[in-house]
Amino acid sequence: MPDLQLRFDRDVIVVDGAMGTMLQREGISPDESGMLLNVLEPDLIVGIHRQYLLAGAQALTTNSFGGSRAKLADFGLEEKVEELNRAAVRLAKAAGPEHVLADVGPCGLVLEPLGNARFDEVFAQYAEQVRALATEGPDAILIETMADIADARCALLAAKSVCDLPVIVSCTFDATGHMELSGTSPATAAVILEAAGAAAVGMNCGLGPEQLIPLVEQMAKATALPLVVQPNAGMPQLDDKGGTWYTGSAEDFAEAAVSLWSMGVQLIGSCCGSTPAFTGGIYASVGGNDVTAHLRPSFAGSTVCASPIATVVLGPGHPARIIGERINPTGKPRLAAELEQGLMSLTLGLGESQAKAGAALIDVNVGAPMVDAKAALPAAALALQGFISCPLVFDTTDYDALEAALKAYPGRALINSVNGDAASYERVFPLARRYGAAVIVLALDETGVPTTAKGRLAIAERVRAEAHRHGLRDEDLVFDVLTMAAASDPAAPETTLEALRSLASQGLATVLGVSNVSHGLPERPALNAAFVAAAIAAGLSLAIANPNDPVMSESVQTSNACLATRGFDEALAEWREVYERVMERSKGPAGGFAPSRGGGGDAAGAAGAADASVPDGQGDARSRLEQAVLRGDRDAAPSLVDAVVEGGLPAERIVDEVLTPLLAELGEAFARGEAFLPQMMLAAGAMKAAVGRIKEHLPESAAADIAGKVLFCTVKGDAHSIGKDICTALLESQGFKVYDLGVDVAPERVVETARAEDVDVVCLSALMTTTLPSMKETVERIYAELPAFAPGGRKAVAVGGAVVTERWATSVGAAYAPDAPSCVRLVQSVVQGQRAH
Repeated sequence: MPDLQLRFDRDVIVVDGAMGTMLQREGISPDESGMLLNVLEPDLIVGIHRQYLLAGAQALTTNSFGGSRAKLADFGLEEKVEELNRAAVRLAKAAGPEHVLADVGPCGLVLEPLGNARFDEVFAQYAEQVRALATEGPDAILIETMADIADARCALLAAKSVCDLPVIVSCTFDATGHMELSGTSPATAAVILEAAGAAAVGMNCGLGPEQLIPLVEQMAKATALPLVVQPNAGMPQLDDKGGTWYTGSAEDFAEAAVSLWSMGVQLIGSCCGSTPAFTGGIYASVGGNDVTAHLRPSFAGSTVCASPIATVVLGPGHPARIIGERINPTGKPRLAAELEQGLMSLTLGLGESQAKAGAALIDVNVGAPMVDAKAALPAAALALQGFISCPLVFDTTDYDALEAALKAYPGRALINSVNGDAASYERVFPLARRYGAAVIVLALDETGVPTTAKGRLAIAERVRAEAHRHGLRDEDLVFDVLTMAAASDPAAPETTLEALRSLASQGLATVLGVSNVSHGLPERPALNAAFVAAAIAAGLSLAIANPNDPVMSESVQTSNACLATRGFDEALAEWREVYERVMERSKGPAGGFAPSRGGGGDAAGAAGAADASVPDGQGDARSRLEQAVLRGDRDAAPSLVDAVVEGGLPAERIVDEVLTPLLAELGEAFARGEAFLPQMMLAAGAMKAAVGRIKEHLPESAAADIAGKVLFCTVKGDAHSIGKDICTALLESQGFKVYDLGVDVAPERVVETARAEDVDVVCLSALMTTTLPSMKETVERIYAELPAFAPGGRKAVAVGGAVVTERWATSVGAAYAPDAPSCVRLVQSVVQGQRAH
């Protein structure tokens, strides 16, 4: 077989279509394991591969989409991971294609904070499957249909840890243009996955070609990697019997393939609902040896950091940004005490306040005596990534803690920092390379900080060369030539600016801790503002500062706005003028120097201020409770409930007057695409913690009351749990007793439990079109055996999930909930209606 990567940037490669659709046509039930057919009916699988091959497919994907241990366990096949995955590759090879892509789908476990699975547990699932697939020598690993960037990144890292094959990662986007579980855009997904080592990136499933094309345009602008696109066969539609049909045709795909080719997509295939006819349409348009790849314009690389939901581009040509420096326990005993206990309330508050003040990145430092950094740093990363959009900067010299945080954080973090000492960069660069992080390079080494710009630049260049040796690029580095105090050496600030200008002129990203310049001097805000203005004019990319300092924030904004009209010389002259004026004023009556007594904004200077800079939350106890819930702060919520009650609001009114309006606010933000599932899950957890404390304030009889009883499950044949889990968490936060039966639940068990527990509402979830008949059967069984649930009765059945539409719900006589907040409102309405009668 020709080397697949050699064809990148040269050829268009036609990829096959849906295996599941073809198996269903052969009469294989969704209740059966398609992977077991690799050993029970190998001729069937090879036959499907050959149909796609004859239609024009140049790359076949193996029948191994559900091949993780967790997925196979649904069929009692968990001990056959190696056998079934290896067989899948052999069968694809037996069909005789040019290339074989070993297929890996979501492993079936949900990473925290959305689920309960830890990184290492999920990593092991993917590593086991990929190791088995790689044994048989496919051309590449194809990780596809990923709806959570954390899951996609974990799968990629696992695959790269066990094989040397190119790893392609394809994500699934919803109608809002985001990965459904993480809220990640196509551009941000590309940044994160490229940094983590993907050989190609792209998208599949979820949407048809018409809907995917605008998203492909976004992704193409964010990466130089080859792109893979495999749309569904149009948008799925449901008939009155629960069957699924797709709106697209082979002719549509032939037309779409030309559009995708013109955008530079190099691997083009199809997904759910497609057949060999769709592959034939693609091949007819862009297949064959006479069609070469349409190369995208050369991609000018920049230093980019990313959270799961936001990307920050750094370096020359982009505005200077602030790294918020306040999550640091130095001088903050309350923060240190919380970190020691494993609590994150103050960390979340500091992150929120800095993000609102305009920080583009947030520095996270948990270093304090008695704090377990290896536990605290990843915990802070998980807490912050679910609430704020700013990418994180991990500020630690504890390399075990650093690796734990880099594992947990599903973005492209910035590491603070390495220096010219080999002991530093030899530990950090491999971690940055493995986990796709960028690194701050300090221009100092074991001998100290050079006093000249030339000396600092020499260290920067030496470390830059070492970074390249470790496989990092210039785009992975941010250089800090160090701000030294003007009080110690009046020439020091200009030395820093000289070195900074040199690096920026080479197109490199830079960072400075700007407030150090005024250490030990009076009028620190004025000095800091003038210095940061000169630094931005010299090419500064990032200022480590307190974004809540209005003087600093305004200076950064003004300096960015004035770059086109004010040059470096003018900014330098202004710095000199401010410095000389301050020094003149600082002379005492006898010409002596009057030292500063504080007010500078650097971390060391803040130490004496204890916890003055740690926010308690804005406003009264009620507004602080609202803030805590919105940021998912389950640690702070209970004590804030106490404070609300002490402030005079009766405990029995808090749910209706505080928590329920917050749920409505979250639901509206979710509908607008301003909040995503991680925020919903975290807020639900905080609400649940608040409700638990509210009950402690109620009389025993009242505390035992529940808002109502709900049965929730995912229907037979469907093992997806995330939508159900979010709904149950929100329902519990509103005081409902939820009987969660889990996933793949048979209709008879639903009926038995609903009858035994006398529930008010049955909620059914489905995320696969193939399980809609099971949902329909379950609804019909409930209506037949429990008449109170039938339309017009006093109880109700509600249905929802990614594949369920209001029209289909109406066709089976069930209520419809399109998302978690609407599910809660629907259940509340049913229960209130019961009580009204």
